[in-house]
Amino acid sequence: MSPLRSYGLLVAWQALRLKSFLPLAIIVQALFAFGIVVGYPLLFPSIDENTILYLATGAPAISLITMGLVAVPQVVAQAKTEGSLDYMRTLPIPRLVYLLADMTVWLVIVLPGVVFAIGVAALRFGLDLQVSPLVVPAMLLVIVTTTSIGYAIASLLPQMIANLITQVLVVFVLMFSPLNFPPERLPDWLAAIHSVLPIQAMGEVIRGTVAGNAFPMAVGPFLLLGAWCAVAFGLTGLVLTRRR
Repeated sequence: MSPLRSYGLLVAWQALRLKSFLPLAIIVQALFAFGIVVGYPLLFPSIDENTILYLATGAPAISLITMGLVAVPQVVAQAKTEGSLDYMRTLPIPRLVYLLADMTVWLVIVLPGVVFAIGVAALRFGLDLQVSPLVVPAMLLVIVTTTSIGYAIASLLPQMIANLITQVLVVFVLMFSPLNFPPERLPDWLAAIHSVLPIQAMGEVIRGTVAGNAFPMAVGPFLLLGAWCAVAFGLTGLVLTRRR
């Protein structure tokens, strides 16, 4: 069977396996983004334009990141427990094709929430966002990186530990990552950590491609994120293709 046919069949298989999860996940992602765009401003009596832009561009970034770093590890860990991941290993298909097919399904899950977040932000605040054509490769880069990291967490760690780490990541992403606010507000030591972690770079590539009129794009975040993507994807591919 050709890799392309295997890919199409695996996308259909994964979609059917997650058929009860797919619509709920899409709704939750949309509500999550809606809460950030509409709910966060209620915490402040007044907000300036810069804060509005950070919230508007931070919501889609957080949707992409949390899906890859939280939902993916939990679902993959469950697949390990129920045996479907081991069953996949027995199929006569390249295992990287399985990974790409699974990433495609997750992309379908997360994109409606991202588009919804951008649309709600534009309507809520009357923003004139200048969306760049580079937004497509930027979002693909983010989702491949986060999904690969999520796969690595679930594949290398026991389910209980993997689930615990995902909960810690939720707090870290929402409260201590410069996605809804500029990195200058962080303590120096935390800012130094974020300068090498991929989360800040994910926010910057999304901001630069969704609101290029306010946040000029830089090459550095793309290079850093590309390096993390290569390492995470390579590690995940190695884990999936190793002999058991």
